[in-house]
Amino acid sequence: MSAEVDQRGRAGATTEDIQAHYDVGKEFYRLWLDPGLTYSCALWDGITGAPARTDLLLEAQRAKLRYHLAQAGISADSRLLDIGCGWGSLLRMAAEETGVRQAVGLTLSADQHAHVCSLGLPGVDVRVQDWRDHEPDEPYDGIVSIGAFEHFTHVDMPRDERITAYRSFFARCAAWLPPRGRLSLQTIALAGDSVLDGPVPAFFAREVFPGSALPRLSEIATACEPHFAITALREDGADYARTLRGWSTRLLRAREQAESLVGPGTYRRYRTYLRASEIVFMRQVSTLYRITLRRWPCRSR
Repeated sequence: MSAEVDQRGRAGATTEDIQAHYDVGKEFYRLWLDPGLTYSCALWDGITGAPARTDLLLEAQRAKLRYHLAQAGISADSRLLDIGCGWGSLLRMAAEETGVRQAVGLTLSADQHAHVCSLGLPGVDVRVQDWRDHEPDEPYDGIVSIGAFEHFTHVDMPRDERITAYRSFFARCAAWLPPRGRLSLQTIALAGDSVLDGPVPAFFAREVFPGSALPRLSEIATACEPHFAITALREDGADYARTLRGWSTRLLRAREQAESLVGPGTYRRYRTYLRASEIVFMRQVSTLYRITLRRWPCRSR
């Protein structure tokens, strides 16, 4: 099912929508992502050189992961929740570099779940589970969510319904954190008063990310306010344009291998999507926010 509201009455991308994109095959993604399979905007502060270079892309992605772990207040012996954990690069860093006591990862992708399980990470529990169904046994010390927020609503929802959906997410995160606990959020968003319309957004909605929609910063701020204070905000759209340029170049170089893995049609669809996305960020129609949120001492009910 690829409906805007799934059979449980939930808006946004369904499990089938997510798997249609992320379960194309790990070996295909391995051709153009970094070796850690991090499929989200990197952090390029102080890193110069061609973004398609494997060593530089990996360095920028690891810088991003360290940033979010620090912003969420994660240290040794912490308990971490990763909402939208992908192929587990953040969980791996948390387990192997930070030394967390426990890390729980949520994904709707069967392929990602299988890959993270195969890593055998100490203290890591990965689940094919919607955040709306998550019921932890004890609070988390910090929460990170990178690249999942875009899938929580769909393009035809009115603003007030989008805010309600986002507020539900923030309410649940707040319930899983202690007072002053932190959530580190990374999401693509619409920039300023821009509007996504025309053939490119239609292609994204039809062929790339069905059932998904980009938020506005004002919607995020309004939705989180009863539960969280925003303590830090980065606008890093240029970082995403650079990341996309690296991915697109790497995929182009691996065209023959990619076509043998997924076929010419899927290769062309991903190349078009990556190049079009880079242009959207370069034109500042879309941007990338990294937001640090701290739970209010007394949570709203």
